[in-house]
Amino acid sequence: MRVLHKGLGWLALLTAALLSMPVYAQTSAAPADTCQPSADSIQSRAGQEWTVLFGWRFANPADGVAAYRKLVAGMSPWADWDPPVAQTLAIGTRFAMAMAPDQPATSPGGFGTFDHIAAVRDVREDLAVRADWKPKVDHVVIFEVVRPLPVLVGPIGPQVDPTVCEILPGRWSQFQMQVAPADRASYLKVVTSYTIQ
Repeated sequence: MRVLHKGLGWLALLTAALLSMPVYAQTSAAPADTCQPSADSIQSRAGQEWTVLFGWRFANPADGVAAYRKLVAGMSPWADWDPPVAQTLAIGTRFAMAMAPDQPATSPGGFGTFDHIAAVRDVREDLAVRADWKPKVDHVVIFEVVRPLPVLVGPIGPQVDPTVCEILPGRWSQFQMQVAPADRASYLKVVTSYTIQ
């Protein structure tokens, strides 16, 4: 995670302390006892990170705990403060998609972003892609829309990654295609692709 609010005194210090925790590495498995208590507890490392980054938004601490538990249970890809909006991406719109090593461009996933993906760390933290959703990511495909594409668009909400007991803060742009998985490729053409680490 990155320091988001420099100069906020104790919040910046606490955030800096959290940032000193081990950084997510997609190539090594987390120890079985990484998340004690489990990630669904506000007392876990992930719960404490969430409290620092997002818990302040709730005047009542119990509401903050309830929001955290709802996130863990529901795994909504959307920010709870800014619900997605239905739109249609016009022909010629370009976007990026993080891809698994064995995922061909002819089988795109359901989500894309308008932000530049430079590294696997961007995928984990800024796109909030949990390790159990996509264990490995090694390349990005830039697609172009060739037919009007119905989507939901909004900012990426945070996720709790129980594999590493961390908060993936999200916040980048994202959209979710509103077409059947088998039909996605017919709306797109590949512009280019590049590897990431």
